[in-house]
Amino acid sequence: MLTGSVARRTFAVPVSLLLALAMFCGVGFAQNNTHAIISQIYAAGGNNGAVLNSDYVELFNPTGNTLTLNNYSIQYASAGGASISTVTVLPATITLAPGQYYLIAASAGATGAALPATPDVANTNIAFGATAGKVALVSSTTRLATACNLSDSTLVDFVAYGSGTNCALGTAAPAPSTTKADVRTNVCTISNNSGLEFAALDPAPRNSATTPFVCGAPTPLAATGLATPATVLAGNSTLLTVTVSPATQPTSSGIAVAGDLSLIGGSTTQPFFDDGSHGDVAAGDNIFSYSAPVSATGSFTLPVTVTDSQLRTAQATIALTVATPPPTTSIKAIQAAKPSPYATQQVTTSGIVIGVKSNGFYLEAVDASTNPTTPEGVLVYTGSTTKPSFIAVGNLVEVTGTVSTYPTTGLTPGTEIDGPQTFTLLATNQPLPAPVTITAAMDSPAGGIYQFTRFEGMRVAIGSLTTTSGTDASLNEATETNTSNGRFYGVVTGVPRPFREPGIAVTDTLFGPVPAGVPRWDSNPELLYLDSLVLGGPAINLTSNTTLTGVVGVMDFSFGSPELLLDAATRPTVTGGMTAQPVPVQGANEFTITSFNMERFYNDKADADNPGSSAVVVTPAAYQRRLTKASLAIRTVLNMPDIIGTQEIENPAVLADLAAKVSTDAVAAGQPDPLYAPYLFLANDGTAINTGFLVKSTRVNTLKVEQVGLTTTFTNSVGNQAILNDRTPLVLHAGIKRGGTAPDYPVTVISVHQRSLINVDDPTSTGATVRLKREAQAEFLAKLIQGYQAAGEHVVTVGDYNSFEFSDGFVDSLGVTKGTPVPAEEVVTPPVAGLANPPLVDLVTLLPADQRQSYVEVGSAQVLDHVVVTQDLVPTNTRLVYAHIDSDFPLVNLNDATSPTRISDHDPAVAYFTVPAVQGTVKLTISAVLSATDSGYQALVTVANNGTGTAQDVRLTGAALENAIGSPIPAVLGDLQPGTSAVITIQFPPPAGAPRPVLVERYSGTYNGGSFGANIRATLPVNQ
Repeated sequence: MLTGSVARRTFAVPVSLLLALAMFCGVGFAQNNTHAIISQIYAAGGNNGAVLNSDYVELFNPTGNTLTLNNYSIQYASAGGASISTVTVLPATITLAPGQYYLIAASAGATGAALPATPDVANTNIAFGATAGKVALVSSTTRLATACNLSDSTLVDFVAYGSGTNCALGTAAPAPSTTKADVRTNVCTISNNSGLEFAALDPAPRNSATTPFVCGAPTPLAATGLATPATVLAGNSTLLTVTVSPATQPTSSGIAVAGDLSLIGGSTTQPFFDDGSHGDVAAGDNIFSYSAPVSATGSFTLPVTVTDSQLRTAQATIALTVATPPPTTSIKAIQAAKPSPYATQQVTTSGIVIGVKSNGFYLEAVDASTNPTTPEGVLVYTGSTTKPSFIAVGNLVEVTGTVSTYPTTGLTPGTEIDGPQTFTLLATNQPLPAPVTITAAMDSPAGGIYQFTRFEGMRVAIGSLTTTSGTDASLNEATETNTSNGRFYGVVTGVPRPFREPGIAVTDTLFGPVPAGVPRWDSNPELLYLDSLVLGGPAINLTSNTTLTGVVGVMDFSFGSPELLLDAATRPTVTGGMTAQPVPVQGANEFTITSFNMERFYNDKADADNPGSSAVVVTPAAYQRRLTKASLAIRTVLNMPDIIGTQEIENPAVLADLAAKVSTDAVAAGQPDPLYAPYLFLANDGTAINTGFLVKSTRVNTLKVEQVGLTTTFTNSVGNQAILNDRTPLVLHAGIKRGGTAPDYPVTVISVHQRSLINVDDPTSTGATVRLKREAQAEFLAKLIQGYQAAGEHVVTVGDYNSFEFSDGFVDSLGVTKGTPVPAEEVVTPPVAGLANPPLVDLVTLLPADQRQSYVEVGSAQVLDHVVVTQDLVPTNTRLVYAHIDSDFPLVNLNDATSPTRISDHDPAVAYFTVPAVQGTVKLTISAVLSATDSGYQALVTVANNGTGTAQDVRLTGAALENAIGSPIPAVLGDLQPGTSAVITIQFPPPAGAPRPVLVERYSGTYNGGSFGANIRATLPVNQ
């Protein structure tokens, strides 16, 4: 508070305060309680969201004397303003008794309620800044010279509030808002610092008719009562509290509180406690408590009496409503069938909260059996509605809501209790129901899709679980980064890994009735989907074949299949897992061809050649990381195959960048430069994912690359012509270099990416078109391959066939392409047989069943990426290997540039073929260079093929220097192409007998279909 007389007095003010005030205002001054003060400011009246419709300023007389305010004004300046912007002149004379308030209000606005206290002066020109400003009480109607000259003799009080004020008394008061006023918390004690004196509190304006609050006067004993909850069901308890304000002059001692609880079945003189017992939270805080059981129903006002040792008394009341409990339904009854017999009905049930997530929580019955035949738990779905704070694990809660089934389609939907809902806390910190242990016998591959439904909404435990997928994630494609969602699939340890099986899934209910002859597969009911994040705790990022022990969680069906939500407090132990393993190194007489779907491989530039595509322009950093990972995969895992058939590459520039990156990284790592030549043509796919080739020019000669089927059409389900090949087959005619003068081995390689399975089960014309297109593509490819096969070419097709090695029940795509589809009665779309003759061979069928995997779909291993060849390419040593670097790994590995894993969702397939012998005559010759050693002699023996045919399995079977036998014998030299040779070192001991200057070296050997040998006269060298 400032006045001229105060400003001219001498004060014992702390130096630190003077410095602070000088910083803000350039002067030193202080307040005291000898003059009127500003006690409240509300500055957002009538604004959007305001609780009151007008600004106001409240004055207060903190003195013991009556004050007369003659010709006063309220003056306002903005937070940073240097001058006064508004002067509000008050009535000529205002008289304030000690402790009396005075309320000055602006004109009412459109938003908010009227002031709860009638203003003493209304409809003024007050217009404060809603969250920041400066307000002055001035003993004059003359505008202050400046907004911050606090030495002005007419300045009585000054309050700066909010941020950005250019002067303040001490620090500024906090910012008010549409719902808060700046309130001086102690009008009787002045601290000379607005930031300490004011708090942003609910607006509570007082006028001159408000009961005066005289500073220094005795304070009477007072109390207020409260019931928590204020509405309770009969038979439950509520916490009754009485907050006591002790009297002063003298200060109360020996305070006691008693209530008449007879209306609710209690004592007429029930003591309340402030000692931490009977529901009291904290001892000695003047909040007296009693946890009262209630039996009667109705609305009650419970009288309470407060006394102190000074014989003073105070009265208070507690309002309480006790409702009749609604009839309750057990969780077991709600879950008795699918759909629930109570579906669409309102029910009241209770249980212990066993898990809480953002949009709901799970209740399990207190008396749940340990081996139920029906579920004893249920999801309470709250959506975006705020849950009461007592919805916490371990609390016993009663819920009233509507029973619903979600999802509304599917065979195993979840049962949940939806809103509108009411919640009642019955008890806290209850022991959780013991989890039901799921054993390997209970997790049966033959158990059917309903085997886990009896555990819905309940706590379950698994001693040991083995994962069948990597952890899932959500992708930011522009930055090529994944954020884990903590979800993965698994089975109880000991249960075999699930694989996709022939036919239509039994869980596929969209299509409708399936023809009788079409096989169905069981959808692998042993699979469990696990979520490590939703109930709290960090995401668990792992690979397939990881072991989790001590698994505890809640069984959920809210997505229509069993999902185990891991407990936040009981986390499993994680061990094992997978690492990227290189494929075998190819033999000297082998060549390798790889299929690699690289999943939407986009660069950091908009494609001017394909402006209509929806290709994502990724960041430069994302693109370089993707190139680095792809280079690592090709060089360190795939061992730089001779030919790579690629899928899902944006354009030729991306493939060229990848080829260059592999070369640069190979040279830097001391590896041979493969000098990959990139080939790619843009096709019809609107997302710009195209087929291509990387051809190792150090091993392969490219004869021709051609795109086929770019404009080919088919008749869709409504009779219109439509483009057949979104991603056209790309054909490479190449020669595998044999070495020497031998001719190249010719191969024809086709990179394939067929139409996906999306919507194949759609019963509308959309699905029918998908099925027709998949069949037509299979026929087109079969005819293409047959044309090359009929011409005597060795054909290898690689790529993402989007088909299994068996029929999916809707279309037998791969069977049609091979020429051996299933009978028409076993598939929805009739196939065309015999298009490839002789039939083609899918190399995946050479693998054991448990190794047939290039992809993981909802936890099931399956093959989408195939190498399909003509029969002449399948001798006994042709083989196929999948490089498991993608489908089994967590999606967050995409973020790691140092790892080759998870660059895609498909595992590359590497096929190994033997370069066949060149037909012609074999002519092997032997030459040798003899030298002396410390222990005898050694010969550097060269075996050369000077014929026109390949010498296969060449072996040196005999070597002698006179009577001295050489070693190592036999020596395997492998295949020798025409014009090539092999060299081996043979060691000889000294021949027996007198040494002669000229001896004979005798050599002999074999090859497939013949033998060879030579006698060489050699002059014995002298050991120098």
